[in-house]
Order: sequence, then structure tokens, then C-alpha cells
Amino acid sequence: MQYVVCYDIADDGRRSRLASALLDFGQRVQESVFMANLDEELVGHMMERIGKTIDGHWDRVHVFPICQSCSPRIVIMGTAETISDQDFYII
Repeated sequence: MQYVVCYDIADDGRRSRLASALLDFGQRVQESVFMANLDEELVGHMMERIGKTIDGHWDRVHVFPICQSCSPRIVIMGTAETISDQDFYII
């Protein structure tokens, strides 16, 4: 399943650590937005890493699953690119 992860984190260190962690699972599509194609096991690992990285009292993270029937209806405009599946993931 495809996931969109977006966040608002004021602390530079935590924001950088989260971005690095998310790069292990998907691709950055905007400064604070990532997309990833993950199975249930990998999304579980991603959620754990997010939970360990953020401060639950200050930071905001949204993880949106995109179902297979919705995925073909994604509109990409301008210089945006579609994401492709990676052959492997580093966890």
C-alpha cells in the first residue's frame, strides 16, 4: 500500500532525524512530505521509528494510507514526480 507521511516539527534535530528515518522507507516529495510503498510489516517498522523519533507533546505527524483504487487517481502537476518501488529497504 502507498502511504503519504507529512509532519510539522519545530526542533531542527528531531526534524532532521525524522527525515533521515523516513528516507529508509520512501522518497521525499516535498520538504516535509514523504511517500512510501510499504507492506504491513514495513509500515509497522516505519510507525515505530516515527514514534521513537518525535516528541509526542510538540510534534505533529500525519500518515495517510492510499488504497489501490485511489492510487491511480493521484494527480501530479508541475515538476513533481511519481515514486517507484525500491528493490530493498534499509531498516
